[in-house]
Amino acid sequence: MQKNWQIFIVSLLLLFSQITAEELGDSLVWEGVNAFYNNETAKAVEVLSTTRKEFPLNAAVHFTWATARWLHSQANDPIEKTYKVLNRDLDEVIPLYKDLVEMYPENPLYRLYLGTSEGLRARVYLGQKRWFKTLIPAYRGFKITKSVADNYPEIKDAMLPIGVVEYYIALRSSILKWTAALFGLKTTKEAGLAKMEIAANYGDFAWIEARSLLSFIYLWEAPNIEKALEHSTILAEKFPKNFYFLLMFTESLIKTGNYDQANTILLQLDKDFEDLTYIQKLNLKSYLEYEWALYWFEQDQYDKALKLAESSIVDYKAELDIYLTNSLLLLGNIHDINGNRSEAKIAYQKCIKLDNNSAAVRLAKIFKDNPYVK
Repeated sequence: MQKNWQIFIVSLLLLFSQITAEELGDSLVWEGVNAFYNNETAKAVEVLSTTRKEFPLNAAVHFTWATARWLHSQANDPIEKTYKVLNRDLDEVIPLYKDLVEMYPENPLYRLYLGTSEGLRARVYLGQKRWFKTLIPAYRGFKITKSVADNYPEIKDAMLPIGVVEYYIALRSSILKWTAALFGLKTTKEAGLAKMEIAANYGDFAWIEARSLLSFIYLWEAPNIEKALEHSTILAEKFPKNFYFLLMFTESLIKTGNYDQANTILLQLDKDFEDLTYIQKLNLKSYLEYEWALYWFEQDQYDKALKLAESSIVDYKAELDIYLTNSLLLLGNIHDINGNRSEAKIAYQKCIKLDNNSAAVRLAKIFKDNPYVK
């Protein structure tokens, strides 16, 4: 009996060491991760393509390679092509992870990245607002990652995909929630956010994307400005060349009254904008204009804010319309302050029509009936 317990304990220790110890090639994977989050996507693809060949048994490398290629495509290609690039790479990566799971069933990391890869397919449908299409691959990924999370609670990265599914299902229609419940999914925003917070604070690889998603949510969907500042500050410090992270950090600063620091970053972003690719400029120009509009609005410089808010709407080319709803809301607020009630109501109605579950849409519904007062 004593010997059996010793064998059992040793087996657990060996398994735990497999889960927590750095895998061969992890340092190169991190080199790729740091590169693509610092807007060096070509370098990231090169590093991770080589690392896949040198360390094909590294659990993270294949998923990270697919992500890097997708981000590189987002920086250089039209939106529809980015979807094709991602789907094609997932067609290669998912069967590979299935083989690794079969060959090494004792390693839960292969199952984790299989589930994460399956779930990533849902991102395409999410961007297209095809909610039921989103559910199927999301559920496949959820089922696998939930199994990993239940059996290996020390793997905190598994919390991110589970939290994302739970949070976004909670925002959808009652029919979709009912369908999700049949699959055993929780459908509360609170449950999803709690899991994403775990991944943000304790995840090995997932913490970056978790903090990015939480910054997004706390700024524009479920406002919690102090939390948005907390997460976006860490991202901005770690990845100072990531334009999008800096935009979220800037908005967090503006909304917490840190105007001098926000102004400094906005001026730097104006310079950095010139180094972006053509596609990045198309997607991010309106974002930058909106942040400047918000900054001048908070400085009571309404003429400057109005001009930039209007430009951000005209120049909007991005895939997701979260910034557009905020620009329209801000435009309505400025018109209300200037006494142009009819123009304000037009802006609010356009915002409401986008119907993207943002806080801006909810506020636009209020201000359409009751004028904004600063």
